[in-house]
Amino acid sequence: MENLLLTVFISSFVMIWAIVKLAKSKNWFVNDADLEGIQKFHTEPVARIGGLSIFVAWSVAMFLSGDQFDLIFKIWLSSLPVFVVGLYEDLSARVSPLIRLLSAFSSIVIVFFWLDIGISSLGFEWVDYVLTDYVIISFLFTLLVVGGAVNSLNIIDGFNGILGGYSILSFLAIAYVAYTLGDEMILQLSLISAASILGFFIFNFPFGKIFMGDGGAYFLGLMLAIIGLMLVDRHAELSNWLVLLIFIYPMYELLYSIYRRKVIHKTDASQPDANHLHSLVYRKLISCDRFKHNKVICNSMTSPVMWLLSLIGIVPAIIWFDNQTILIISAFVFMFIYTIIYKYISSDKFKFNH
Repeated sequence: MENLLLTVFISSFVMIWAIVKLAKSKNWFVNDADLEGIQKFHTEPVARIGGLSIFVAWSVAMFLSGDQFDLIFKIWLSSLPVFVVGLYEDLSARVSPLIRLLSAFSSIVIVFFWLDIGISSLGFEWVDYVLTDYVIISFLFTLLVVGGAVNSLNIIDGFNGILGGYSILSFLAIAYVAYTLGDEMILQLSLISAASILGFFIFNFPFGKIFMGDGGAYFLGLMLAIIGLMLVDRHAELSNWLVLLIFIYPMYELLYSIYRRKVIHKTDASQPDANHLHSLVYRKLISCDRFKHNKVICNSMTSPVMWLLSLIGIVPAIIWFDNQTILIISAFVFMFIYTIIYKYISSDKFKFNH
């Protein structure tokens, strides 16, 4: 497996290096409009197709996977609709949110009916009865939850390293649980994913030489959901709350953003804004004299703060992976902590030491 992981990493690294070189020397894959928009915090146009290297590295892994080729091919094929549409948006900025959502649903339909991967249990008897006995309800529930999970990773992709770091931590968490349970297949899939991200991460953090883009965010969201749900499906002692807890940071960011826009501010929930928690952290850092208002430093310093926040969900997931009660409690603890932090840091009372 070591040789496979090294090959995956090198494939990702080399492709990112080539993209960065072409973007810098020939101005490929970038446009000036990249600096426009309320959620833009970088100072010069940057290529947004970093996810392509992750996808290609996964493709390399597929052809080198031996006995696992059929399974990995099906997973890879299921990701094509959401990845291709996301990549086209990265290159053209012309794909509507509705089309992107429908592409995610298309991938999930393939996952549910072809790979037979879905959510049919939440650990509550009456809920499990409905999800198990009524396939259409299980399908719609899977469509809603996994669709939200896929889009939530795009929500947190705001600063150098946030998404890449969170994704590596999440896949390593699944790898740890798989290793503990002796599940070599899930272990391999998780480590392949982490290795493919690492090649990108080196160029993305801390200086943002390239961005993940929608294609990469959607692809990783789908892969994380598929591999996590497969792990749960293969081991009766596990609960889908394990997967939810690993996803809790981006998922709650998405849900809280909808609540904040729709209920608190009475605005369109689908419209982007600069009031995500990572944006607030960045603004507090940039206002601090200690960092001399350096945008590059503050951009990169935002990510470790968000990684630490994500670990509030990930660490309990790997410690108590087979204890559903603690997993559920941990999910609510995370939501409580996030809400308190958001309210505190958004107030004028909070300031980093000057």
